[in-house]
Amino acid sequence: MENASKALIMAAEILIGVMIISIGVYIFNEMGSYSAETTSQIEEAQLQQFNNQFLKYYGKTTNDEGKLEDIKCTIHEIIGLANLANKINVSNGFESKEEISDSSFYIQIDVKIGSKTYQHLETMPQTELINMLKENDLEITNVGGINEANTKYFKALEPGIGKNTNRVNYMKFVEI
Repeated sequence: MENASKALIMAAEILIGVMIISIGVYIFNEMGSYSAETTSQIEEAQLQQFNNQFLKYYGKTTNDEGKLEDIKCTIHEIIGLANLANKINVSNGFESKEEISDSSFYIQIDVKIGSKTYQHLETMPQTELINMLKENDLEITNVGGINEANTKYFKALEPGIGKNTNRVNYMKFVEI
């Protein structure tokens, strides 16, 4: 009888040990899936934040009269975006212009002003960008013998988003 009770106690100890190990494995798996899900959410938020730097200039907005119109931006904002693209390209190790593809992390910024298209603003020297800014900041019109200065506005065309990277890799702006 004494051996039977010792055997039952040993069996109970083994069962309790197996239960504790099972609970440990369960908690480990739950924490692992939680960690993976959290990491995925953080990566998605970072990607969205990255893309929003560029996409805030694309799309439609409601004007004061309640009508939809294209989001407008100025040459200052476009040049700022070109400088941001250059900074990102340099930090990704791109020394010169790269080919845009679905798996490319290179960012290209183009702008069409009048009939002329300027490509790769992100690689233009600062002096050229400053000249572009001076020439395209304001539009002077003569109304009744009086010169009026109006800001030139641009709109973004369909942005390029890499299918493999889901990152913006191309923006083109046109004068409105």
